[in-house]
Amino acid sequence: MHNQTEEYIHFSFITDEILDFFGLLFKLIFNPALGVAGITLNFINTMVFFKMGLGDGVTQNFCILSISDGVFASVALINSVAYVLQKTVICEAGGIELEIQRVYWGSFFAVTFPQNVSLITTVVIAVVRCCCVAMPLRVKFVLTAKRQLAAILILSSAAIFVLVYVFSPMKTIYLRNPQTNKRFAVLVGYHWGIYTLFASVTFYTSFITVIVCVVILSINLSRSSRFRETSASGSSNYDSDGRRDTRVVKTVVLVAAVFVCCLTPHLLFSLIKVFIAEFSPKGRYRNENQLFLMVSETFLLLNTIVNIFIYLIFNTRYLKTFKTLFGKDKMTSKF
Repeated sequence: MHNQTEEYIHFSFITDEILDFFGLLFKLIFNPALGVAGITLNFINTMVFFKMGLGDGVTQNFCILSISDGVFASVALINSVAYVLQKTVICEAGGIELEIQRVYWGSFFAVTFPQNVSLITTVVIAVVRCCCVAMPLRVKFVLTAKRQLAAILILSSAAIFVLVYVFSPMKTIYLRNPQTNKRFAVLVGYHWGIYTLFASVTFYTSFITVIVCVVILSINLSRSSRFRETSASGSSNYDSDGRRDTRVVKTVVLVAAVFVCCLTPHLLFSLIKVFIAEFSPKGRYRNENQLFLMVSETFLLLNTIVNIFIYLIFNTRYLKTFKTLFGKDKMTSKF
């Protein structure tokens, strides 16, 4: 995308017609539906977590994750709407199609801001829970909720600062396709090399870190389960605390595992670009590149809507608060 003015190479296993079909399928049906669901479900998550109180680090971090995922879904929805409009609106005289293209590309880059916040928050959640397993007594006093919040805010602010620096020189230019005689908008001038380096470092570091944390936490869960099965004694308070900690670990493991699964297409997309030079927005396999990007976006949106079901199943406090806010008695009392 950094060299959008180059001429397309018209060779691809996926034709333009097939790409347009799948583009409308993903951008008109799948991704908008997931975007609306992501906005709605993460708004519910945010309400529930605020109602629960943000005094502990787990609730606080899940609330931040819900907010950033909701913003990501909102921007992705705008991008899908702009994509569909730019494929259907052809008002050359009014120039509205050029503004739609600007919105499309603007939202395409803007989505990286909440995406990085969600990435950082998920890493903090996984790392903190791993530390709690490895050093339970020490972490309780060292990694307090305020310090976890500070870590998320500092790292997210640093990521946003880099993105602002990368995209601030960006400007729009208008070109004309000599074959169709139509004008189109492209964004140029931003620091593509810095962005590529930054995105690669943050993505691969976060991805590997979360995988390591999932493995460690899964091993700990297995050991804890065997210990409870073989233990013949213990106070009821200890058993209650142990079950609560186990539910927290299960919640974190599942949220992190879903994160890894949903980011795997993006990982494959990045690796293919590294090994196949023509797999680029202007290369020989440009259509495959765009289709893979749409599929990757779909999985990223799936990541924003699955967490609520994990919370409902494994977080008892969340389930009780959810029923308090949206239970049958609560809803009928409004009518």
